[in-house]
Amino acid sequence: MNNDQVSSAAFFFIGLAIALGAIRYKLGTFSTPDSGLMPFLVGLAISFLAAIGFILSTLERRRGTGWVPLLKRVHWQRVLIVLAALAGYILLVKNLGFLICTVFFIGFLLKAVVPQRWSTVFAVALITALASYGIFEVWLKAQLPRGILGI
Repeated sequence: MNNDQVSSAAFFFIGLAIALGAIRYKLGTFSTPDSGLMPFLVGLAISFLAAIGFILSTLERRRGTGWVPLLKRVHWQRVLIVLAALAGYILLVKNLGFLICTVFFIGFLLKAVVPQRWSTVFAVALITALASYGIFEVWLKAQLPRGILGI
Protein backbone atom coordinates (compact mmCIF):
# COMPACT_ATOMS: atom_id res chain seq x y z
CA MET A 1 0.00 0.00 0.00
CA ASN A 2 1.21 3.50 -0.73
CA ASN A 3 0.88 6.63 1.44
CA ASP A 4 -2.38 7.74 -0.15
CA GLN A 5 -3.99 4.36 0.37
CA VAL A 6 -3.00 4.27 4.04
CA SER A 7 -4.24 7.80 4.75
CA SER A 8 -7.45 7.21 2.78
CA ALA A 9 -8.15 4.02 4.72
CA ALA A 10 -7.51 5.82 8.01
CA PHE A 11 -9.88 8.67 7.09
CA PHE A 12 -12.49 6.18 5.90
CA PHE A 13 -12.58 4.57 9.34
CA ILE A 14 -12.45 7.94 11.12
CA GLY A 15 -15.47 9.06 9.08
CA LEU A 16 -17.27 5.83 9.90
CA ALA A 17 -16.56 6.31 13.61
CA ILE A 18 -17.95 9.85 13.45
CA ALA A 19 -21.09 8.69 11.63
CA LEU A 20 -21.65 5.78 14.01
CA GLY A 21 -21.06 8.03 17.01
CA ALA A 22 -23.62 10.49 15.69
CA ILE A 23 -26.28 7.78 15.51
CA ARG A 24 -26.36 7.77 19.33
CA TYR A 25 -27.95 11.20 19.08
CA LYS A 26 -31.23 11.84 17.37
CA LEU A 27 -30.75 12.48 13.66
CA GLY A 28 -34.14 13.95 12.87
CA THR A 29 -34.99 14.82 9.27
CA PHE A 30 -33.66 17.38 6.83
CA SER A 31 -36.60 19.68 7.51
CA THR A 32 -36.29 19.30 11.31
CA PRO A 33 -32.72 18.23 12.04
CA ASP A 34 -31.63 17.11 15.48
CA SER A 35 -28.17 17.35 17.02
CA GLY A 36 -26.82 14.18 15.42
CA LEU A 37 -27.64 14.92 11.79
CA MET A 38 -24.72 17.22 10.95
CA PRO A 39 -22.00 15.00 12.50
CA PHE A 40 -23.59 12.00 10.78
CA LEU A 41 -23.49 13.71 7.38
CA VAL A 42 -19.94 14.94 7.96
CA GLY A 43 -18.83 11.41 8.87
CA LEU A 44 -20.45 10.02 5.74
CA ALA A 45 -18.82 12.72 3.61
CA ILE A 46 -15.38 11.99 5.09
CA SER A 47 -15.79 8.27 4.45
CA PHE A 48 -17.10 8.85 0.93
CA LEU A 49 -14.23 11.17 -0.03
CA ALA A 50 -11.71 8.80 1.57
CA ALA A 51 -13.13 5.90 -0.46
CA ILE A 52 -12.72 7.94 -3.64
CA GLY A 53 -9.15 8.79 -2.61
CA PHE A 54 -8.41 5.13 -1.93
CA ILE A 55 -9.72 4.07 -5.33
CA LEU A 56 -7.77 6.80 -7.14
CA SER A 57 -4.55 5.99 -5.27
CA THR A 58 -5.04 2.30 -6.08
CA LEU A 59 -5.37 3.13 -9.77
CA GLU A 60 -2.24 5.31 -9.60
CA ARG A 61 -0.34 2.53 -7.87
CA ARG A 62 -0.92 0.34 -10.89
CA ARG A 63 0.86 3.00 -12.94
CA GLY A 64 3.97 2.82 -10.77
CA THR A 65 3.42 5.15 -7.81
CA GLY A 66 4.78 3.34 -4.78
CA TRP A 67 5.49 3.87 -1.12
CA VAL A 68 7.33 7.08 -0.29
CA PRO A 69 8.64 7.63 3.25
CA LEU A 70 6.54 10.41 4.78
CA LEU A 71 9.37 12.43 6.31
CA LYS A 72 11.97 11.89 3.61
CA ARG A 73 11.64 15.26 1.90
CA VAL A 74 10.72 17.40 4.89
CA HIS A 75 12.74 20.61 5.13
CA TRP A 76 13.32 20.58 8.89
CA GLN A 77 14.93 24.03 8.88
CA ARG A 78 11.71 25.52 7.51
CA VAL A 79 9.63 23.66 10.08
CA LEU A 80 11.77 25.06 12.90
CA ILE A 81 11.56 28.58 11.44
CA VAL A 82 7.75 28.37 11.33
CA LEU A 83 7.58 27.03 14.90
CA ALA A 84 9.87 29.81 16.13
CA ALA A 85 7.79 32.41 14.28
CA LEU A 86 4.60 31.02 15.85
CA ALA A 87 6.17 31.15 19.30
CA GLY A 88 7.22 34.76 18.68
CA TYR A 89 3.73 35.63 17.45
CA ILE A 90 2.17 34.16 20.58
CA LEU A 91 4.57 36.08 22.83
CA LEU A 92 4.18 39.42 21.02
CA VAL A 93 0.52 39.55 19.99
CA LYS A 94 -0.70 40.97 23.32
CA ASN A 95 1.88 43.76 23.34
CA LEU A 96 1.96 44.68 19.65
CA GLY A 97 -1.67 43.91 18.87
CA PHE A 98 -3.24 41.59 16.35
CA LEU A 99 -2.90 43.76 13.26
CA ILE A 100 0.76 44.76 13.62
CA CYS A 101 1.87 41.34 14.82
CA THR A 102 0.04 39.57 11.99
CA VAL A 103 1.62 41.82 9.36
CA PHE A 104 5.10 41.04 10.72
CA PHE A 105 4.32 37.33 11.12
CA ILE A 106 3.01 36.84 7.58
CA GLY A 107 5.77 39.03 6.18
CA PHE A 108 8.43 37.03 8.00
CA LEU A 109 7.01 33.73 6.76
CA LEU A 110 6.85 34.99 3.18
CA LYS A 111 10.45 36.22 3.29
CA ALA A 112 12.12 33.53 5.42
CA VAL A 113 10.35 30.27 4.61
CA VAL A 114 9.64 30.62 0.89
CA PRO A 115 11.48 33.78 -0.16
CA GLN A 116 9.35 36.23 -2.13
CA ARG A 117 10.00 39.70 -3.55
CA TRP A 118 9.60 42.55 -1.06
CA SER A 119 6.67 44.00 -2.96
CA THR A 120 4.86 40.66 -2.72
CA VAL A 121 5.72 40.34 0.96
CA PHE A 122 4.35 43.80 1.81
CA ALA A 123 1.20 43.40 -0.26
CA VAL A 124 0.29 39.89 0.89
CA ALA A 125 1.12 40.54 4.55
CA LEU A 126 -0.93 43.74 4.64
CA ILE A 127 -3.90 42.31 2.74
CA THR A 128 -3.92 39.14 4.87
CA ALA A 129 -3.77 41.06 8.13
CA LEU A 130 -6.44 43.56 7.08
CA ALA A 131 -8.73 40.83 5.76
CA SER A 132 -8.34 38.82 8.97
CA TYR A 133 -8.97 41.93 11.04
CA GLY A 134 -12.05 42.76 8.98
CA ILE A 135 -13.47 39.26 9.27
CA PHE A 136 -12.83 38.72 12.98
CA GLU A 137 -12.98 42.19 14.54
CA VAL A 138 -15.49 44.00 12.33
CA TRP A 139 -17.76 41.30 10.94
CA LEU A 140 -17.72 38.62 13.68
CA LYS A 141 -17.16 41.12 16.52
CA ALA A 142 -14.40 38.99 18.06
CA GLN A 143 -12.18 40.76 20.55
CA LEU A 144 -8.65 40.79 19.18
CA PRO A 145 -5.63 42.12 21.12
CA ARG A 146 -5.28 45.89 20.60
CA GLY A 147 -1.62 46.37 21.47
CA ILE A 148 0.40 49.52 22.11
CA LEU A 149 -1.05 51.60 19.25
CA GLY A 150 -4.65 50.76 20.09
CA ILE A 151 -5.25 48.89 16.82
